[in-house]
Amino acid sequence: MISVTKIFGNLFSTPLITPDRLLLGAKDHLARITKANTTHQFDAEIAILTPLIAVLEVNVSNVDTTLNLQSGQTDEVNLFTYNFHNTLSKLRGVIAHSVGGEDTSAYKEFYPHGLTEYDLANRSTMPMLTTRINKAATKFATQLGVPITTELQAFQAGYVTARASQSTSIADLSIDRTDKTGGVLDVELAMNQSVHSIGFQFPGDVVKCSSFFNFNLFYTVGHRKHTLYKEILAIDLQKEVINRSFTDSVTIIIRNVGTNADIIVWLGKTAADLPNAQAITIKAGKASTQLPSDLGDITNTFLLVKNASEVNTASFQIEIIG
Repeated sequence: MISVTKIFGNLFSTPLITPDRLLLGAKDHLARITKANTTHQFDAEIAILTPLIAVLEVNVSNVDTTLNLQSGQTDEVNLFTYNFHNTLSKLRGVIAHSVGGEDTSAYKEFYPHGLTEYDLANRSTMPMLTTRINKAATKFATQLGVPITTELQAFQAGYVTARASQSTSIADLSIDRTDKTGGVLDVELAMNQSVHSIGFQFPGDVVKCSSFFNFNLFYTVGHRKHTLYKEILAIDLQKEVINRSFTDSVTIIIRNVGTNADIIVWLGKTAADLPNAQAITIKAGKASTQLPSDLGDITNTFLLVKNASEVNTASFQIEIIG
């Protein structure tokens, strides 16, 4: 007999899927559909999942915090603010080009006072600035395209979450756990929706539908090998993480755990290869889940990382699963 619960229920609501595993599996799924989104068929799923995963990632981090909770959350808000003004600086030319130039009224909705106020963003101005960018990105979403629109829209909710976490003391960890429960449910339901949406797009094609999900990541599976590499990179240093064969059954989780330097990650043919066209840059304090083919020619065997800064050391953690 067909189980109605299994068909229409929350497929991810089980004690076997911890919040950490849910986050890992959801990020991997988001990376897969983003890579396959060549005709924008996954725009809706990407737009829904991206901000919810960001919120869950913050909440999971909050619950795992030790006695340094308050100072850590202060650093998180400061880093979020830095990433916000850095993104607005980086995308300034792209936004101007997308909306018709710096002299247009559309551009002034993003930068009414130029870039200076974003460079000087602080806790008192961030709510206003992130709300402004969210509204402008939504209004000009067609011109900007989905990736940039989603990135800009996410700042408003992300800052609210980061700021709320900062206000929470060690004695209020139970509040963080309550927030985490809400974040977990949001991601569970979004993943559930994505399962059905992909099933609708490729009805009956189990192989095709399965290619967008690595369900092993949602559970602790003994035969899936986890290897963690972590190191501090000197200024402008390039490092070989590992030399091995890769397939896209492998998941690579890259975390830039430093505060002042970006890192570049790619697959090379030799340990001396320079970053290729598929090399990705991970900003300080950020993380990314990738398939090997996202980082270069999958027949290349050297996973390489480089400190992109000429003035600061970098610190990374790279977890290889599979």
